[in-house]
This record gives sequence, structure tokens and C-alpha cells, in this order.
Amino acid sequence: MEKVDLKVLKDFDIFFYYGQNELEIETKSDLLQNIMQPKRSLFYDRSLDSAGIHDFENQPEGLTLRINLPYSIINSLSKRNQFVSSGENNSRDRRIALSQSTIKIENNIKGEINVSVLYIPLADFKQTQNLQVSLR
Repeated sequence: MEKVDLKVLKDFDIFFYYGQNELEIETKSDLLQNIMQPKRSLFYDRSLDSAGIHDFENQPEGLTLRINLPYSIINSLSKRNQFVSSGENNSRDRRIALSQSTIKIENNIKGEINVSVLYIPLADFKQTQNLQVSLR
């Protein structure tokens, strides 16, 4: 996948023309919004919750940050997966696959924390190999 500019992901036209843009750009925009949105602030359904990574600002870098931040991201995106289209009835599959081990937290020299979320869009995911095991 090619890198998409942050200005494109934050563009308000993605909201107005939702479903008419490239699926990759819409998925990245959804993830960016979900991660950056403060917790319990979604207007349409507060129980879906967002990751609210701003709650982790000014926390000391330690075990709590390394466990709770990925958990918060995984929890919010798993709730998102339950409500987006799954590819049935000719709809676009907007679900993603990720785990806590695919979220990378890095410190830079200025004391800032960079968070990278590596995910697999299930719309492009194709299982090509089959593993069969016989138990006797």
C-alpha cells in the first residue's frame, strides 16, 4: 500500500462522499478518526467509544502506557468492526484485522511518542493456502 497524505485523510469531503471514494482511503480515514477521537464523545453512539489516545499524553513511558494504549486502540477498533459493512449483499467490506502486537509505540529524542497501527483490510485479504490436520 502506498502512503496517503494526512491532509487527504482529514479532508471533510470523505464524510460528504462516504462510499464513493477509494475503500483504502476511507478505511484509513475511519481509523484515524477512531484513534484520535476522545473517549465517549461520538455523537451518534457513545457506547461504541473511540480510542482517545490523547488521554495518554504526559504519561510516563512505562509498562502501563505500553499495555493500556494498544488495548484502548484494539478495543475501539474491534467495536468498529462490529458495525461496519462486512461485504454481504454487494456492500464493501470495511472490517480490518489487527492485534496488540501490531501496534508499535516508539519514543523519539524529543520525548514524544509515535504510535503506528499496522492492520490488514479484510476486503483485500485472500486466504490462498489451506492447512488440514488429521487427528487419530
